[in-house]
Amino acid sequence: MEDGTEGTVQPETEPAKPAASKRKILWYLPHLAAVYGITHFCTPWLAGWTRRILLSIEFPTSSGSLQFLFSHVLAFSFTPAFLAGLTNARFRHKVAQWVWVVPTVVLGYKLVTFSPPRSVFQNTTVALWERFSLALHQYFVGGFLIREFQDWYDFWSIVRSNPDMARGMDQLRFTAPFYAGVGYSVAAWIGLRTELHQKIADNVKRWEQWKFGRDQ
Repeated sequence: MEDGTEGTVQPETEPAKPAASKRKILWYLPHLAAVYGITHFCTPWLAGWTRRILLSIEFPTSSGSLQFLFSHVLAFSFTPAFLAGLTNARFRHKVAQWVWVVPTVVLGYKLVTFSPPRSVFQNTTVALWERFSLALHQYFVGGFLIREFQDWYDFWSIVRSNPDMARGMDQLRFTAPFYAGVGYSVAAWIGLRTELHQKIADNVKRWEQWKFGRDQ
């Protein structure tokens, strides 16, 4: 009887782990898509919106729209991703705190395989430390000089003639997701280890009680 009982219980418990792993992978993909969606859509929009606000209040900024975006890619990718990651406090998906891994692997691959333009070192051999220094400059350093374009023809003229355009686009495609992934994961980590969702709900409830109580 004992052997028969063990034989029926064991098959029911063993498949639980693969099923749980599949669910974690399925939940990981939406969080990863959120990170790349933020950098693809939200980051450029937020940079343009911020620049228009600064111009409307006559804040001194002489940089063009693309130069402004590339120069502040850290702030405009990390901040919205961090705020988006805080929503995980409600869902409490543990995989969300590891969303930084994929963008980091992609950026690491770009750093390792970076090949400097031939115009930088024409016929000379590039030392390993020089290549790594150029890769860091390509994917992390600011100091962009990109004038404002007037139309699409002028835009493509800048793309062809200005090396800062390629450097800025590389940072937007590969470095910005890394920043966003870190911000999203940090926020998810905070949400998992604090009762953030409950605290926000309690604060909203107290505010509503104070608001309606005062109105009455």
